Amino acid sequence: MVVLIFSQQIEFTSLDLGRHLANGREIWDDTGLLFRNFYSYTEPDFRFINHHWLAGVIYFGLYLVGGFQLLSVFNILSLLAIFSLAFRLATKQAGFYFAAALAGPAIFMLSQRTEIRPEIFSYLFIILAWTLIERAKEEGDLRRLRPLIFLFAIWANIHIYFFIGLALIAFQAAASFLQPSWRALWSGSGAGEIWLAGWRRAAPWVRYLLYAVLASLINPNTWRGLLYPFNILREYGYEIAENKTVFFLENLMRNPNFDLFRIWLVILVISFVAYWLVKKRIRLFEALLALFFTALALFASRNLALFGIVSWIIASRNFSALGYLGDRVPFLADQDRKRQIRAAGAGFLLIAIIGAAVYLRLDAGRYHHFIKQPAGWDLVEGSADSAEFFKASGLSGPIFNNYDLGSALAFWLYPEERVFVDNRPEAYSVAFFRDIYRPMQTDRLKWEKYRQSYGLKTVYFSHTDTTPWAQSFLRAILSDPAWALVYFDRYTVILAEKEATDPLIIEEYEIEPFAFRTRLRELAAESEDNGRFHLAALGEAAGQPDLAVEIYRLILQEQPDNSRALVSLGFLYGASGEASYWRQALGYLSRSLDEGETLPGIYNERGLVYWNLGEYQKAAADWHTALKLERKNTSALHYLAELERLRQTGELPAFEE
Repeated sequence: MVVLIFSQQIEFTSLDLGRHLANGREIWDDTGLLFRNFYSYTEPDFRFINHHWLAGVIYFGLYLVGGFQLLSVFNILSLLAIFSLAFRLATKQAGFYFAAALAGPAIFMLSQRTEIRPEIFSYLFIILAWTLIERAKEEGDLRRLRPLIFLFAIWANIHIYFFIGLALIAFQAAASFLQPSWRALWSGSGAGEIWLAGWRRAAPWVRYLLYAVLASLINPNTWRGLLYPFNILREYGYEIAENKTVFFLENLMRNPNFDLFRIWLVILVISFVAYWLVKKRIRLFEALLALFFTALALFASRNLALFGIVSWIIASRNFSALGYLGDRVPFLADQDRKRQIRAAGAGFLLIAIIGAAVYLRLDAGRYHHFIKQPAGWDLVEGSADSAEFFKASGLSGPIFNNYDLGSALAFWLYPEERVFVDNRPEAYSVAFFRDIYRPMQTDRLKWEKYRQSYGLKTVYFSHTDTTPWAQSFLRAILSDPAWALVYFDRYTVILAEKEATDPLIIEEYEIEPFAFRTRLRELAAESEDNGRFHLAALGEAAGQPDLAVEIYRLILQEQPDNSRALVSLGFLYGASGEASYWRQALGYLSRSLDEGETLPGIYNERGLVYWNLGEYQKAAADWHTALKLERKNTSALHYLAELERLRQTGELPAFEE
């Protein structure tokens, strides 16, 4: 299952991978990328701590040897190593069946982070550090921790999560100090001697924690690099979905990993209760880990995959107490009965594995909950075509690009071209995002002001960017007569400023409306679902919503219950100004809700459609439903307040809510 989930092609235009590869390529010529915003021409001297530079060196070395295929294989092998080590930790005390039974949900949660990222090293190092800590405890020899010193010297240069490794050692020190002391204090012994004995147990762990901290100072930014993870909560000028909480995102999108997170929380609690009921004690180290990784997952959805791995290990170990209890129940202690139970367990696991594999293949072709890209180990077809066009066409910068595309452009075009922005919010000032980047996309005057001050000649933009400001900008720039659309594909658009670009380039490459329609249809026919949705949105942004309708209906022709297509058609028709379209919008939105797409935004939209049709009671009911799903839904609160105001002034008839 791990191989199935991670054997997904690379959609290069929206990932960090391009920047990591560029880091590995450029670091030998200019170490400035370690300390400043290296690839941008807008804030090139902004102070920046590059905490993952070594991952770029590793990735670029692999790329030189075997291209993107080897990078994908390396990512899969890394996950298999992580899973194997985690399975050993889980089975060490729990045995095979408890660990194997709980492995499935943990593997599915890994789908939250399938891209090639430096954090894969952190996953591996966390499990390695945990393994070394376990070995040192079991053997009573803390010299087993010596490899940690070397590990942290690497870790601090490869990914920011080295602080989690420090936390693991700190938790073991705390557990060594507190756990036996609590039991002794409960028995009424002398407190002073107990705490002194606790310190003696904890002191060696504290010493190795200090060694790990000192090793983490071995990075280009020394103490700044060491302290950087603790600065992670500072304000950024750009909000990132993966840094949002589950409770925020679940009101915006459907993600089965959010449900799995809740299930794991329940399993964790039950496992601790089960262990306490049987053993009459709590594993303090595991309890601290459970609290810590739960907090990380609650803090940011990017940590769900890591939480899944850790909670799987902890829950498996806790449920091992049930096996201890089984040895004391005569019915279960019988050897023949045990063999029967093992045989039944093996059969169940085999059926579960086959069922999960079948579901993943179905998901890959239809639902895209866990597998979002086509199967394979290379780039998604066509994702690098725009760069080849840019280089061959004679276009040049300064380029205006969007946040997501910046990393790919850094790899494709640097040093000939620098980017306007890339997807490192910490590498830019808050003022840059607040006062320049986003206003340029929503405010025509700001766009003209900064277009002139930066001398922008080319717009190179991901039309897959679904942020409101990006979609607003695309609608404006695609209808601006001063800019010529010269290229588009499944992922990007390229426009050239007519007055600043060689007329021969414009004459050769400008895409007229009819050619746009023809090409969009061709791409949609060749694309899978995700690509079709992006192309439909591009059709809408280009002022040709009929093309979007064609594509959504094409999807529904193949998958009549595709809730995403139903929602998209509902919103498209709902935004029209005709009552006949509003009726169709109601039908599509209601069908999407029947398919389980119960998001507050859909109820808000259907409520607006009811409002437009004069069905105010139904509109109010939908807005109240949206508030039940999201208590602070500002749109629903606004609509209901406006509805009440109009009723109070007599502009609307009274009705029961």
